[in-house]
Amino acid sequence: MLSEDRKTAVITGAAGAIGGAIAQLLVEGGWEVVGLDLRKGDSSSIAWVVADVTDSEQMETAAKSLDRCDLLVNAAGFGDRAPAAEMTPAQWESVISGCLSGTFYSCRAFFPQLAAGGGVIVNIASAAATNALATHANYCSAKAGVVALTEVLALEWAKEGIRVLAVSPGFVATHKQKLGFETAPKLLGGIEAGTPMGRLAEVAEIAEAVVGLVGSQFSYLAGTNVVIDGGFSTDGGRSQLFAAYE
Repeated sequence: MLSEDRKTAVITGAAGAIGGAIAQLLVEGGWEVVGLDLRKGDSSSIAWVVADVTDSEQMETAAKSLDRCDLLVNAAGFGDRAPAAEMTPAQWESVISGCLSGTFYSCRAFFPQLAAGGGVIVNIASAAATNALATHANYCSAKAGVVALTEVLALEWAKEGIRVLAVSPGFVATHKQKLGFETAPKLLGGIEAGTPMGRLAEVAEIAEAVVGLVGSQFSYLAGTNVVIDGGFSTDGGRSQLFAAYE
């Protein structure tokens, strides 16, 4: 699987659940993997670079320390929920910076290496990019921006041989998410009821989709937002989720 010449992948947010799963799957497929995060993760099979994606200078420095980047996966990001009328400027700006600005800074920093080898960028967006969620004005806006950024970069960089894609997971059963649902069983029930497949995604399902999209069988796929949400975006049952927020 994708191991012909020991290509190099850079994964931002690699210490997190989804980024870490993607990184591990790539390692198993024969890739050299560089994990970029605010702290080093637990995996010893990954070369770690400590950097803040929201700091453009740090990202430029990190990129210049690497000779090669065939794949860039931007998985860094977080949420900080609050009703829109009560959301502080700090809450708004931190999520926009972490999810959207960080993705842009990362793409820009690694552009030279990606262009040199005709690489691939996968930006982790969210089903929240196209599905409004109460108390998530910052997160929904940031992820919508990631999808738009993906389309612009795909348009501009195709001539450089770079494919740019977005992957938008729905609700994913990360450890952090599971802990949150322990105190909000009604919310979990609303999500499950509003998802045609009746459950959250497993982390491995998202990672396998991302790695699969990098393969040569998808060499004509660019500027696309691949939604992986168990049908959540298409189902009118989402009203049950919104009711759970009330």
